Amino acid sequence: MTALASDPKAVERHVSLVIPAYNEALTLMASLTTLYAYMQALDGLFTFEMVVVNDGSKDETGAIADAFAESRSEVSVLHHAVNSRLGEATRTGIDASTGDIVVIFDSDLSYSPDHIGRMIAALDEFHADIAVASPYGKGGKTTAVPFVRKFMSRTANRVLSVNTQFRHVKTITGMVRAYRGPFLRSLNLKAQGAEVNAEIMYKAQIMRARVVEIPAHLDWSQQKERLAHRSVNLRVSNTSKLFLFSSFLFRPFVFFVVPGLFLGVIAMWTLISVLRSVYDEFRALPSGSFDPRLMDAFANAFAIRPHSFIVGGISLVIAVQLISLGLLAALSKRYFEELYNQQTRISSRLAESERRWSTALIAAQPTSDSAETT
Repeated sequence: MTALASDPKAVERHVSLVIPAYNEALTLMASLTTLYAYMQALDGLFTFEMVVVNDGSKDETGAIADAFAESRSEVSVLHHAVNSRLGEATRTGIDASTGDIVVIFDSDLSYSPDHIGRMIAALDEFHADIAVASPYGKGGKTTAVPFVRKFMSRTANRVLSVNTQFRHVKTITGMVRAYRGPFLRSLNLKAQGAEVNAEIMYKAQIMRARVVEIPAHLDWSQQKERLAHRSVNLRVSNTSKLFLFSSFLFRPFVFFVVPGLFLGVIAMWTLISVLRSVYDEFRALPSGSFDPRLMDAFANAFAIRPHSFIVGGISLVIAVQLISLGLLAALSKRYFEELYNQQTRISSRLAESERRWSTALIAAQPTSDSAETT
């Protein structure tokens, strides 16, 4: 908070707080009230808006959000007719945001509201494009999170962190983050589910964005009534799919090459053993022409160790194919990243040009009217 107050430019900025919500009727009114009060407490540091995205909830979430927004001009509510999952809800909120800074936040307050101010302060202090609330980083912690969920999430994030350029960031899949608004809105996001958070980090990596993290407290102690429902939705299979998708997204080369090298070692070990057997058989044969003796040596070695020939040969073929796919994936990834980088920069410049033209036309309109009157 102090860091925000010391920023002379803070009052000039507008912050968009994006809140995706799905079947949150039990807690939404209390959560929105708490978040609104927190943002109001920052009055004088910046102006703000709250964008609530009701993602096709089957309970009263939409009606509660509308009732909350009715008397508060800073709050807007967007509705999906059907549940479109977190990725679509996040994109809807981002597209509707207008802030210089965009904060995406959990509707159940698993993270306390003070994380908002701390993330914004981190953006300013480190001149970053993204600030991540990280319960798995240094100083972070979790409370009342089921052991299996915590173990899988921490393990996945640890592996993903190693595979990115943001190795100092220990929470790659988390949703609670603060972004520079123009940067976030320039990203062309495609993911439908929770993997959108990893996709943002991947595309931030392409754009060479600066990413920092703050220690965060993920607290599920107030979620006891909802933990049973969460345990159904956060199955091992869903987490595994997200992990595999994100791992491949960040480092497809490693995804292919590591098993390829492993199989290559097996193939080399087996084939070297086969060649030794062929050599021993060759020496044991009576003197004669080289070619017939060599063929007989291979035939005798195969009769003794057929499985070694088969395992070594198949392993070598698969290893070569995997390593080749890894190289092709690396080249494709490089090509895609270059195209994406250029496309994003061009789109940003066009959007900025359109904004300037619109501003100029609006500014010129009164002059044109007065000239006609004259």
